[in-house]
Amino acid sequence: MTSAGELSTPEAPLYEITPAEQARTFAGDVQVRVVRAGWFRPDAGGFFGVVPKPLWSRSTQADERGRLLCRLNLLLIDAAGKRILVETGTGVRVGEKDREIKGIEGGDPADALRAVGEDPASIDFVIVSHLHYDHAGGLVDAAGRPIFARARYVVQREEAEAAHGDELRVNGLMETEQLDLVRAAGQLAEVHGEVEVVAGVTVTRTGGHTRGSQAVFIGTPPAAAEAGEQNDRAVFFGDLIPTRWQLPVRWTSAFDDYPIDAVEMRNQLLARVVAEGWWCYFTHDPGPLPIQLELSEKGAVQPRV
Repeated sequence: MTSAGELSTPEAPLYEITPAEQARTFAGDVQVRVVRAGWFRPDAGGFFGVVPKPLWSRSTQADERGRLLCRLNLLLIDAAGKRILVETGTGVRVGEKDREIKGIEGGDPADALRAVGEDPASIDFVIVSHLHYDHAGGLVDAAGRPIFARARYVVQREEAEAAHGDELRVNGLMETEQLDLVRAAGQLAEVHGEVEVVAGVTVTRTGGHTRGSQAVFIGTPPAAAEAGEQNDRAVFFGDLIPTRWQLPVRWTSAFDDYPIDAVEMRNQLLARVVAEGWWCYFTHDPGPLPIQLELSEKGAVQPRV
């Protein structure tokens, strides 16, 4: 287990990508690689909410400022002749003071892609799980132009509406200005509910963390005759389940706007993931991805050994 003193100096490179020869392929010839777009350090108390420290500290540790070392994970998906990027990191519009407080290193999705040999101009779709800074901070560049010049940005309609709503809970916490700049450029694609972006890549509204949070289902659903097939699909949870540390379904974060909904949706999704043998990608997990899950002897969901 990493000691608290080591959290401020991660040994892994700032930017990484799953090597092409290790890309995982899911049903429908959907290929997925993880792009590590940097680090950030959220407050442990907020990240785990009311979960007592003696419980969460079995899985990870905080630094001397009470922060956790987390990754900014993006997915690079090749499916149906299109390239899809899932998430945009913190981007470049975070001020230096906030970068220091939040422990942000890197975070620019375009820089991350170029650093690992991928062309940002090759992206056809950008899927954003929700509009918090560490997921939607890289929608536009410092000049206010969409970073991915020819991409369609996929956001749930309920999330876009919440960004312009009057709920005090979310006031100032969403990347509303960046969303509007993408809209003004004609690149915003608002969707509602479960929508197939391209063959083998589907978004679905989960809510819970924010009003319009969405997860991503990866892999073509099997035909009825193949319903028993295992291990050919995957899910990206967004902040509904940001790391493997938060697999206990009742472990809500202080950042979950609708914790009861979050618990119910986690329970539903995890039951399906375990029963059907799906692979799992986590947005802030610093460990190897993807992983599969199983039930412990006591019925708790845990990483498959």
